[in-house]
Amino acid sequence: MTPRRGLVWALAALTAVALQLPAHAARTSKVAPPPAPAVQPLRIALLADLPQWPAAEASTAALFNLLASRQVDLAVHAGGIKGDTESCGDALLLARKQLLDDAPLPLLYVPGEADWAECHQPINGKFDAPERLNRLRELFFPVDATLGRRTLPLVRQSDQALFRSYRENARLVLGNVMVVGMNLPGDNNHYRTEGGRNSEFEDRREANRQWLARAFSVAEQRDLAGIVIVVHGDPQFGNGWEKRGRPTLLDGFLRHGTRDGYLEFKRQLRELTPRYAGQVLLVHASLGGFSVDKPLRENSGKVIANFTRVALPVGTPAQWTELMVMPGTRSVFQVRLQDGPKPD
Repeated sequence: MTPRRGLVWALAALTAVALQLPAHAARTSKVAPPPAPAVQPLRIALLADLPQWPAAEASTAALFNLLASRQVDLAVHAGGIKGDTESCGDALLLARKQLLDDAPLPLLYVPGEADWAECHQPINGKFDAPERLNRLRELFFPVDATLGRRTLPLVRQSDQALFRSYRENARLVLGNVMVVGMNLPGDNNHYRTEGGRNSEFEDRREANRQWLARAFSVAEQRDLAGIVIVVHGDPQFGNGWEKRGRPTLLDGFLRHGTRDGYLEFKRQLRELTPRYAGQVLLVHASLGGFSVDKPLRENSGKVIANFTRVALPVGTPAQWTELMVMPGTRSVFQVRLQDGPKPD
């Protein structure tokens, strides 16, 4: 081959490589993926203290059907599946469990004080309260899923060896928010004033502390936009708890009043919430009816802006509270009271 012909071949080969470079670059360079589809808004129904006595069972079932027809993604029952004068016996618990399990949508249930903590009263059958709580766990939380004919998987605290019995403490993630259920009953968190170790309260308080801390940790790791904490009892944010010192066994006697059974829970909320980048919503039952406010404050008295409390109306299927989870919005949560099914 002559030098000139060799030069021509070399130039031709370089030209061929140059012509291939754009296609090769397109195959190997990082192409921006198409935008992810927008997360759809979620609808969650917030309920409490239903049904109260057998007469409300049919209307409660009608409410569940209404929620399913409105394409609600999840119903959350914040506790109180029986009236405060009804028996705590197995027959009634099984009937109410069947009612919740017949709901045509996923239903997360958190126990209230009427369901176990007040069962020692004669009018409720004079049961041992911790025994009734264990029975609730057996009946209502046998698997790691919600109640209802259509279920969603749950993570339960009982997955942890140290808290094997706390099956009622559960959480799930819907869209970009976490829903967390905790056993915090409305009888001052079942704090007992009798002598000796207050074992049920103290053990559950520690379980709740670790469960709440874990929920915030997981939400932060997953960069979730919000946390919904569901309990039954009103933690009494307005009782001056911010100024109190560390509680002791003599606290109730020295202050001539009842020791605040929610004190540690409120302090933990005050510690965890400002460090969390998303919104925190606390949901609980309330004898005062429906309300939305911001009752959590720093030590200085400044309102913690990313914390909101929703108090639920109790004992009436004629109303339900709708929680809209709005992805991509600053507030994340929108709450409003809705009408239930119309009576026949």
